[in-house]
Amino acid sequence: MNYGKIMLFSGIALAVSLVMRLLQIIFTVDTSTGFFKTEYTAAGYYLMVMTAVICAATAFICFTSHRSPARPPRTNAFMSAASFLMVPAIFIELYAESFSGTVMVWQNTLLVLTGIAAAVYFIVFGFTAFADIKMPQLLAVLPAVYFIMRIICSFTSISSLALITDNIFLIAAYCVSLVFFLCFGKLYNGIVTDNSFRKLFASGTVAAILCFTQSVPHIIVNIATSNGYQHTSNAANYALFITGVFIAVFILSHFSVSNCAEESESERAEQK
Repeated sequence: MNYGKIMLFSGIALAVSLVMRLLQIIFTVDTSTGFFKTEYTAAGYYLMVMTAVICAATAFICFTSHRSPARPPRTNAFMSAASFLMVPAIFIELYAESFSGTVMVWQNTLLVLTGIAAAVYFIVFGFTAFADIKMPQLLAVLPAVYFIMRIICSFTSISSLALITDNIFLIAAYCVSLVFFLCFGKLYNGIVTDNSFRKLFASGTVAAILCFTQSVPHIIVNIATSNGYQHTSNAANYALFITGVFIAVFILSHFSVSNCAEESESERAEQK
């Protein structure tokens, strides 16, 4: 499918998912417990299933794309700004969330260490837009390693709590973001297959939708109710929002017309 049509569909999918999630929280969820209200349980589940279908449809449509830049894009000002924003997001999330008593000490320690390593990577990655910095390619896997530990700690912590919609969307956003950052790491390490660009495109687009779908309605409701809806931490949701921004900016930059044109020019130069 044409790239422009895919992005239009993705934008509509994001808007619909945001509205459905907001309606789900406002009308079907008991804000005191996080569970569905008895009279709206079916509606709550229908909205969740519809969101999952929208994400699956978006991923499928992304796999029909033929725009396949094999090289990473040049770090532009937008990517740099989004990368710098990832740093406080990681540290605030690490500082504000406590897994003591729910995860093992070594798991929490590894989460902190991988979080610091990922933050350092995003700092250097952001500066590559302004300075001629060449990082070892292997460092591009650090964000994925951090998300692996975040999923482990979050899932271990959540498994002892209620499996409410907030927790489901949170884990889903983390898991799809991990898939994106694995594709991101492979891209910067030159591990490219025939479908690599489609996996990057699909995982990044769906990850952005899930990050925004979990974070934005949660933030809106808490602002409107003076933090009256606390079933996931504000830090986690703000971090997810920034993660969604970074992923969206990267996807738009990587699959932009200018990046594809630059790659075509470089390929023609190599052939000469």
